[in-house]
Amino acid sequence: MTLAALAALGLTGAVAVVALGLYNVSAVAGHLPGVSWVLHTTFRNSVWLRAPSEEEVPELDDAELVALGAGHYATACVPCHGAPGQEASATMRAMVPEPPQIEEAVAHWEANELFWIVENGIKMTGMPGWPAEGRDDEVWAVVAYLESVKGEAAPELVLETSEPEEYCASCHGEVGGQVPRLDILSAAYLEAQLQAYRSGKRPSGIMAQAVTSVPEERLAELARHFAETADEAEEAPVADAELASKGEALAREGTRDVPTCLACHGEREDGRRKGPVLDGQRRGFLEVQLTLWRDGIYDYDPLMHAAARDLSDEDIAALAAYFAGR
Repeated sequence: MTLAALAALGLTGAVAVVALGLYNVSAVAGHLPGVSWVLHTTFRNSVWLRAPSEEEVPELDDAELVALGAGHYATACVPCHGAPGQEASATMRAMVPEPPQIEEAVAHWEANELFWIVENGIKMTGMPGWPAEGRDDEVWAVVAYLESVKGEAAPELVLETSEPEEYCASCHGEVGGQVPRLDILSAAYLEAQLQAYRSGKRPSGIMAQAVTSVPEERLAELARHFAETADEAEEAPVADAELASKGEALAREGTRDVPTCLACHGEREDGRRKGPVLDGQRRGFLEVQLTLWRDGIYDYDPLMHAAARDLSDEDIAALAAYFAGR
């Protein structure tokens, strides 16, 4: 009877707090004593339990990967965590809980734990989850940048740009690797992809952030600009001739399960293509995109998903090597 009475009393108290607004949710008032410790301890243990294993962490010291993560961090993360060496703003300091300045934020986490935090976000802190599902490649790029902060080797961030062209060029034209060349693509194709990123049809946390940071009415203009602007980023040559040769055979002839790529991406007699130009595209970008099509992360074009779904990792590497070197 005593336990039942206590339970009823506790339930009544909880209902009263919720229904009557007795709990002060003011950020100025902060948490009750001990609550912050409980929440932070729960946070650390929850991340430790759910983070991927350390064996799943890829190589994170690639300069192009770090630069890609830095470009996203500059617009999506700086407002709360600041830039390395930057003093926290008054707004940041007034938040409850206060978001830690970036050096402090990454100091006590391993790369696999940082991946889980960036991918999932943290409840009741304002830390969002990654805007696109299945884009581990993009999350790892941000983790690569965070690891460079830990190692005091982070590249300088491009924090302020006056024009959308300058903002986009901080990655396109300056960063290689997984960032595609745009100068080999048509303006019409680029505009369609920008709209697909904006709507979420083509999932990308990095591009969703980028494309919603510029006015929609500027997208057609941006597409024309980058279709006509030479890409200045350096790209490592395709050194594996044998791998590229395997890719050529697959692209030209296909297999019983994989159709020929050049049927859509090769130039026809009238000089046109069904699909976008792949010749001379960056190898890292092609590998990521083919993997996304194969794994069903990209599914907005059923024909492309069907063409890629039976590709092995070796097939993808071979095709990327071939088209990058064409």
